[in-house]
Amino acid sequence: MSEGNSDEQALKSLTDIIGEKISEGAAKINESFSSASIYRVPEELRKLKESAYTPRLVSIGPLHSKDKRLKSPMQDIKMSYVNFLICRVTDRSPDRKYTVLEQCVEAMKLSIENAKKSYTEEVDNLNEEMLVVDGCFILELLYRYYLLTHPKEETNKESEENTNGTPKENISDPVFGSRLMRITVQHDLLLLENQLPFFVLEKLFRITVDQIPDRPRNYSLFDYVIEYFSNMMSQEGKSPTSNATNCCLPSECVLSLSGNGMDSENKGDAEEVYYHILHMLHDHCLPLDPPKGEDYSELMPSASNLDYAGVKFVGGTGQDLFKVKFTVARSCLGRCFHRARFEIPTLCIYDSTEPFLRNLIAFEQCCPRVSCYFTSYARLMDTLVDSAKDVEVLQKAGILRNYLGADQEASDLFNNLCKEVVLGEFYFAETCKQATKYSECCWPAFVAHVRREYLATPWTFIAFFVAFIAFGMGVAQFILSFLK
Repeated sequence: MSEGNSDEQALKSLTDIIGEKISEGAAKINESFSSASIYRVPEELRKLKESAYTPRLVSIGPLHSKDKRLKSPMQDIKMSYVNFLICRVTDRSPDRKYTVLEQCVEAMKLSIENAKKSYTEEVDNLNEEMLVVDGCFILELLYRYYLLTHPKEETNKESEENTNGTPKENISDPVFGSRLMRITVQHDLLLLENQLPFFVLEKLFRITVDQIPDRPRNYSLFDYVIEYFSNMMSQEGKSPTSNATNCCLPSECVLSLSGNGMDSENKGDAEEVYYHILHMLHDHCLPLDPPKGEDYSELMPSASNLDYAGVKFVGGTGQDLFKVKFTVARSCLGRCFHRARFEIPTLCIYDSTEPFLRNLIAFEQCCPRVSCYFTSYARLMDTLVDSAKDVEVLQKAGILRNYLGADQEASDLFNNLCKEVVLGEFYFAETCKQATKYSECCWPAFVAHVRREYLATPWTFIAFFVAFIAFGMGVAQFILSFLK
């Protein structure tokens, strides 16, 4: 009897232990699924191009904080930027500096638990110091860039002296003083694994930047972020001011989207909730009038094949990257004499375009609350671009501006973006259906066959032309002989 009770107690104890583990695991998943927004990039994506997801110079947040490559000398540069930001707020008063720093530490102490919930994995190394240093470093970086691009708005006091009483012009800025450094830092701030929760930046912004004397009061954190990354969203990589161009040349820009750049005033006024900087930029690029998504598994012909079929590609000039249109003449006569138009907004491709797109796509793949517009866009371009010939067609149409060099490099970029990516709703399904249906019609299909077989190269065109003349002469000779 005692053995039976012992077995029952052992079973009950084991059941309790397993039940607690199940409940604990379920609670963690439920909590992280509802609040997490900063993810480790899935291994399937990382192995395709690890350098696109790994910071090169600066670590932000806990996920790469243990990487020894990123600790020196960047940590000292961070501290310098934090010190400079606090000095801007306090007018270099030692007592006020301590007070502002204390306010930052207190705010981060109250935010630490919520900040940890923003990461999908346990981050025991995330603490108040990391939030204060990384957050204030980003804010000083954004504000310093603003001053560089708006030099007339810099206060006289800031221009005359620095924290040590030395003229500011004599200071060598460790980030903006080096072309490579400033581009690398901008690249690192866009990585999915290198993000801070946005509410952390907002709290620190209210304590620091928002209290800087004489700063423009109509500028929000949203405005500073968008301006800092404006080169990746303006035509040819140029920012609104000439001085901004000096800070980032077109060949150095992260991503230049011709025709993009939504109205920041309208976007800033809206009560948007952002997870982090990458999410803000993702949201900023989204269409104002989004297309409807649907399942799509058909294969659309490539750009060169559509071109052979009589489709005219046109580079869009609107403000919406995702505004893709396919139009065909309605009448049968019009279809014979007017080419179908495939309009796609212009995309400038630089060395850093691929990492930015990859991190946006990884964010869409990981976060269930984010629409997969960039994944759909990458799939559309992957479908259109099969080879360097397709890149050439799109370049001639003004849809692509390839600064990578060889057309094959641009082709490889699009062909690799969607590997290991799961596409749910495809937002360009209707457009692709129209293009595929058009290419399968009798007349376009016939034209495509003739152009591909007989007009693809000068030599085949000459041979076809000679054969056509010979055929015409033979027909004429037959008619003349018949008339005689």
